[in-house]
Amino acid sequence: MLKIENLSAFYGKKQVLFDLSFNLERGKFTAILGKNGSGKSSLLSCLASQKRYSGKILLGEREISEIPPRERAKIISCLPQNLPLTQFSVRETVAFGREPYISFKLTDSDNEIVEKSIEKCGISHLKDKVLTEISGGERQMAYLAMTLAQDADILLLDEPTTYMDAPNAREFLSTLKQAQSEGKTVAAVMHDLTAAVKYADDILLIDGGKVVFAGTREECIKSGAIEHVMGVEKHSLDDGAVVFI
Repeated sequence: MLKIENLSAFYGKKQVLFDLSFNLERGKFTAILGKNGSGKSSLLSCLASQKRYSGKILLGEREISEIPPRERAKIISCLPQNLPLTQFSVRETVAFGREPYISFKLTDSDNEIVEKSIEKCGISHLKDKVLTEISGGERQMAYLAMTLAQDADILLLDEPTTYMDAPNAREFLSTLKQAQSEGKTVAAVMHDLTAAVKYADDILLIDGGKVVFAGTREECIKSGAIEHVMGVEKHSLDDGAVVFI
């Protein structure tokens, strides 16, 4: 479990996160929701130790900022919203996920993990393609494979399906759920509210840099917090699914 206590953060002199306290439960999928500018990406940067903060982010009894970077990379991996487009192949890109583990070159074990990660994401047929030769959705699956190849316990993702069409987004989120079923803890900033309540176990809702709701998906749906903060309407379908419009 990742325990966050009284977390605050600034951009320059502007405070963007205000005294946040919540838990990312081990083995759960947490969707982080909120309007644009609410502090979601800033929070993810703090959790990944990419941004300075006050307060505590505890992994067990350890403050994550005090864990050496190479060791921390074996515990927490982060897929940001935008990555630079390179001329590396899909396989070479996925292999970067093994960086925390290698000294000189990839071992047979590293190569096996890379291949399995590519297979899990359904992109084996693309592994020799250069990133510039494939679609945006396919690139995002390659980046997910890279994240999986890092084999960290906690996966942090910032709006990973933003530029995907619906079928690719479903495939991406289903792959994340599979990783969760294998014991990974997943926290993803999401813009698709309907997908969030479908795939996530827990919801963290942020407004103005403050926690408005932190709890289970079911509790969140009952509370009406999403409608109140996001200005949407909730509809229940005949099959029990919930959609937000």
